[in-house]
Amino acid sequence: MLIILAKIMALPLNIEPEKLKPVLHEKIERMDAEHLSLVNRVLLQVEAEEIADRLNESFDKDREQGKLRRVAELVKQFRAEHRYA
Repeated sequence: MLIILAKIMALPLNIEPEKLKPVLHEKIERMDAEHLSLVNRVLLQVEAEEIADRLNESFDKDREQGKLRRVAELVKQFRAEHRYA
């Protein structure tokens, strides 16, 4: 697994996307199931980090606009009105 990641990391960083895509496609086509699974997990992690960054930015904007001031109060009110058995 590390060998595949090392090979990918060895690619020049400034490759144009239209040239990089065929290279990556070829590498993916040659991978066994274990390596495909690893690449998939890496891509999922990248996507999760991108989503987390967007969420953080949105929450920061909401916080700056005062939209989150009443959250604790509203949660407390909801819990009081909806007792869990």
